[in-house]
Amino acid sequence: MKQYWGWRQFTILSIIFQLAYHFLHIPASNLFLFWVTPPILSSIQLFYFGTFLTHRESEAGYTNPHRARTTSFSTFWSFITCYHFGYHQEHHEYPHLAWWQLPAARHIDVYPSRGNQ
Repeated sequence: MKQYWGWRQFTILSIIFQLAYHFLHIPASNLFLFWVTPPILSSIQLFYFGTFLTHRESEAGYTNPHRARTTSFSTFWSFITCYHFGYHQEHHEYPHLAWWQLPAARHIDVYPSRGNQ
């Protein structure tokens, strides 16, 4: 998570916040609700659903060279959680595919030992 948010990003965010508040007279509540909160929440969302869950080692160990796996969410919840980034093994196998094409790639079995999940 430290790679997503560091002191540099936090400092820049704070400076811009202060400039918008003092010189543009934007209420602090609006800045927090519509400018500060969304990137922080989306970073947490991307880290948890798109990186942590998909690259976490299972008890059986890694079964592919990318050390990635697809989550067991339905297509709907995969879209809601992180724009199908839960189809992470497919993302690594077919990096040229757009995010909306990843659910269809799930049925292409590159590693027969993993089976279609």
